[in-house]
Amino acid sequence: MELHESPEIYEKVIHYDAVKDVQVRLTVSTFRGIEYLHIRKYYMDFSEEWKPSSEGIAMQLDFNNSRELFSGLVEILSLAESKSIIEEHFKDLLEDLYSDS
Repeated sequence: MELHESPEIYEKVIHYDAVKDVQVRLTVSTFRGIEYLHIRKYYMDFSEEWKPSSEGIAMQLDFNNSRELFSGLVEILSLAESKSIIEEHFKDLLEDLYSDS
């Protein structure tokens, strides 16, 4: 059995592209006694079953990896929230600053 074939403990579709019929899934599985976190693309095969593609990552699910992943996601969300606040309150200034004048 390969790492990507190990049975899932947790699974969530985090993106679905209906046009391309592709999903991105977040899964946790155990392989040889070690838990792994996967972010992987899945495709619909000819028998209409979702199959994992080779596109994606797998990393050991431990405290340090989890903490760094969480920290990165919080940072991305904070920056996105900050961007919308800045755009809302300083829209005129930003337009003047980046205009082609």
